[in-house]
Amino acid sequence: MTDAVNIAFVSAAGLGAVDPLLVWIAVACIATLLAQAAVAKWADLALLAQHLAAYGLPAAALRAGALALPMAEGTVALLLLTPLRGLGALLAACLLAAYAALMAWHRWRGHELDCGCGGEPLPLSWALVLRNLGLALLAVVAAAPLTTREMGLADFFVVAAALLLGTLLYAALNQLLRHRRGMASRNTLWRRS
Repeated sequence: MTDAVNIAFVSAAGLGAVDPLLVWIAVACIATLLAQAAVAKWADLALLAQHLAAYGLPAAALRAGALALPMAEGTVALLLLTPLRGLGALLAACLLAAYAALMAWHRWRGHELDCGCGGEPLPLSWALVLRNLGLALLAVVAAAPLTTREMGLADFFVVAAALLLGTLLYAALNQLLRHRRGMASRNTLWRRS
């Protein structure tokens, strides 16, 4: 079944076999991202419920949504590290694309919301929409069938280094977006004076 899911998903995306190094970098990055998001959301379910309410989830569904979302992210992160990698990658791509679509809808409507990604507040922006679409594409790579090349010890070090670099770049992008938003609000206040 796993091979069937991988083949169906990847053929729909137009990907052929990919070097295992690239696939495992994608798997490591997406699994780490989703695991971190799940842990951050679990750490403050009340805040997550507030975010879900701001996104328009009905009050009756807030508690269930606040429990289901981090469970889904954590489950998908784990699936990526099992023989069900293809299914995990499909679900990760769907989650990330859905997040991007929801963010885009709210930005298009002019709503000023926190992304609700977990961790420090980060205002919604078109850059976050593009970030999530890029991550969804990375999840598609995580589903790709592997070429027959064997991974060596050096490859695993490259995966670890790429994961570290990806994590640092992700954190830097988020900090840059926070800083940019802060500078824009300061400039607005300064002009009004």
